[in-house]
Amino acid sequence: MPALLDQARATLRVLLVDDHQILRQVLELALDAEPDLLVVGASPDAESALTAVADLRPDVVLMDLDLPGMDGIEATRQLTLRHPHVRVAVLTGACTRGLVVAALEAGARGYLLKEDPLDHLLASIRAVGEGRRPIAAAARALLEG
Repeated sequence: MPALLDQARATLRVLLVDDHQILRQVLELALDAEPDLLVVGASPDAESALTAVADLRPDVVLMDLDLPGMDGIEATRQLTLRHPHVRVAVLTGACTRGLVVAALEAGARGYLLKEDPLDHLLASIRAVGEGRRPIAAAARALLEG
């Protein structure tokens, strides 16, 4: 499958979904500092994220799991059904085998942890945009164990 990078601008469009405002703001600053990444929006909950995807047409959605109202797993399931061209990467602080499996079964293309270094997050976002499936080492160990 071809990479989702916009060839004219070489930009991967990202939507952030997390209920913590400061995290959304810091991630937006970090991602927008990269020449090939552009944050097109940020949502504090799953419901607004589903609307934003239709309006903003991101390539990748960074989805937290612990959200008010609908959780990130159900949001991922709905998003991938409604917009199969959009790739979801979970970005969470929670890492249990059950959550990893549920997120991947819901359609997440990656499982990333908030504790990992920023350079790892940036590389993982790019990997998801390219069609790869990055899984944080701790999550991968749960799947293999």
